Order: sequence, then C-alpha cells, then structure tokens
Amino acid sequence: MGHFLQLCAPHGIIKMMRERSVITGIFTLVFLFSCSEPDRERDTPVPKIQFDPPPAREQRVFQILDHKKQDEEAVMAPWFQSYLENGISGPESMADYQGSYLFVASIRSTNLTVIDQWLRIFSSERDFSRLAAERIQHRLNRVSGNPPDVVYGSNYTRAVKAAHENVFWGTLRVDDTWVFGSPVVTDEDAELQKPLYWGFILVSIPRETLEIQVLELLAKITTSPAGRGRMATREQNAAFNQVRERFFEDF
Repeated sequence: MGHFLQLCAPHGIIKMMRERSVITGIFTLVFLFSCSEPDRERDTPVPKIQFDPPPAREQRVFQILDHKKQDEEAVMAPWFQSYLENGISGPESMADYQGSYLFVASIRSTNLTVIDQWLRIFSSERDFSRLAAERIQHRLNRVSGNPPDVVYGSNYTRAVKAAHENVFWGTLRVDDTWVFGSPVVTDEDAELQKPLYWGFILVSIPRETLEIQVLELLAKITTSPAGRGRMATREQNAAFNQVRERFFEDF
C-alpha cells in the first residue's frame, strides 16, 4: 500500500514516466535500427576479378583435370579453347565475335561452391568496369623507356581510376565455364602449380561502343582539373594525347 501511494504521489508519477520514457526510447532505437538494414540484393562488385594477359601462343595455359564435370571426350566451348591457346585475340578473331571486343573475367578457388556462386552473381553491367580498367592499364603499360607513370605523369593513374569508376554501357555476358586444373608455369612457384578450380566468364561489347566511351573518358583526363597531387607536365600531357590517338591499335 505504501508503495502504491508512493507511485500515486507526484514524485512517483514522474519517476514512472521517466522509466517509461527510457523503455520507449530503447524500443524506438531498436525499431529504427531494424528498418535501416532492410533485406536487399547484393550490389557490390564481385571481388578478385582478374584480367589475364594473352598466354604464350606456343603452350597451353592450363593442365585441365576436370571441365564442368563433363566426360573426357567432351569438347570445351570453342571460344574458351581458343582463349587458352591464343589469349583474348583468339576468340576475338572468330567469326561469331567479329565487330566486338571480348573480355574474360576469371577467379580461382579451392572450393567449387565459391566458383558457382561467383558465376551466378557476376553482372556484366556492374562488374565490367574492372575488366575495362585492367585492359586500359595494360594498354598504357606498353610504353618503351621509362615507366608509364613517368611518361604520362598523373594522367596514368587518373585514367585507370576513371575507368574503374566509370559505368560502361553496351556490355553482354556471352558465356561462362569452369575447369579444375593448374596453369602451365616455368618457375618453381608451388602455389601456381597446385590444381585449383577456375571460373571464366566471357563478356562482349561492340567495338564502336567501347571506343566511344573510352575515348571520351580519356579526353577528360588532360582537360579536367587534376585535383590533389602533382600536375602532369606539358611533355607528359603531349605523350598522353599521342597515345590516345592510336589507343586501340593492338588493344
């Protein structure tokens, strides 16, 4: 009874209201937090995408032990067979892909489930920028004399960064495959010689479509403010503009 009278007194009522306010605040925070993290689809770029430079023409790039769990006599997709033997120039020269640039994304893992998941969630629209950036960088690296960041100055890193951040349109996921095997190597790297699962995805884009987008991207490099860091010299800008003019030669 004394406890009841204490609650009914003004001090008790205030105390009770404060306790309720604290409890209400806690429930409000829990509710807001739960609403701030709704279920959503995976929208982050797929990690560990690699651009593989063309392998040596005189050797197979893989010793393949398994191919999509097919029979030993099963023939691999023609584009993939050509890619293993000649690099990306192989499938690009095939009649089916005339007029397109081709890109091959790849990952490796000891776990086939990882490969299967990657093959399912890979999106050419979302993840193509990494492939394009790697190939653009590979093209800029083909410079004689000094390293490319010396020849082109800050234009080099800005171009690669811009390609990574760009959203390319017109891409098409063509096909995918996986193999279990080990790459043919000439050094003593035991990790590379260890058989692994490898996933491959073929992506295409019309030549004119990609060239328009890349040339527009590169044109902004020397004309837009450099931001932080050392600005490119007049000679470095001239060298960068010169490579832009013939950028798609042996691209």
